[in-house]
Amino acid sequence: MVSLGAPPALAARLAQGLGRRHFGAFRAPPEMLRAAVASKPWPPWLQREMRSNWAGETGAVAIYRGCQAALPRVQCAEARAALEAFAAEHVEAEEAHLAAVAAVVAAPSERSWMPATSFGWGLGFASTAGRGARGMYITTHAVESFVEEHYGDQIRQLSSELQEGALSPKEAYSELLALLQGACADEVHHKEEAAARSVHELKYTAVDKLHFALVYWGSRVGAAVAKRI
Repeated sequence: MVSLGAPPALAARLAQGLGRRHFGAFRAPPEMLRAAVASKPWPPWLQREMRSNWAGETGAVAIYRGCQAALPRVQCAEARAALEAFAAEHVEAEEAHLAAVAAVVAAPSERSWMPATSFGWGLGFASTAGRGARGMYITTHAVESFVEEHYGDQIRQLSSELQEGALSPKEAYSELLALLQGACADEVHHKEEAAARSVHELKYTAVDKLHFALVYWGSRVGAAVAKRI
């Protein structure tokens, strides 16, 4: 598993198996991952999407790591404690997603060269250091709003091509579809929790809306670049 490029702590969790439940409903047992790998070679459109998925999950882990690094800059102890718990739970979920995607998108040639870790860490750190807990919740809401659409598009196209009989082996592609559906459901959960936290005390201001838009469209541009490099 370490050969897949997973960090030591993540590799240890992989060795224990990905079948256990993490935050939300995500579950990726070894038999699912083996079947998903057996779906290769993928059509060109899916190669691009899976390259982007790997970069996205890599960046997502880094966003929460950046947030954790900036936690001492959050002045309110109560807000800092709540954000610390939020980040710890979410980074575990994103590590589980990354481990599963990395097990399927395993070859270096299948992965994006985009520096997703640097971009993600910087975004998480800046969101937290610059705007506190609220800033991180808005960033999460924006990123996950895009990711829901991103995975949703892939799920719809895969489902359509499976129904048309355009993909073979059908069983392997069905497991890949289930993997994407599980990850997407988790990301929706993340989005909804972040949205609830960010509007708990105050509806989005003009600054919040600008923040959301910049992160959302930055995520969309990043995914587009990751599909190509």
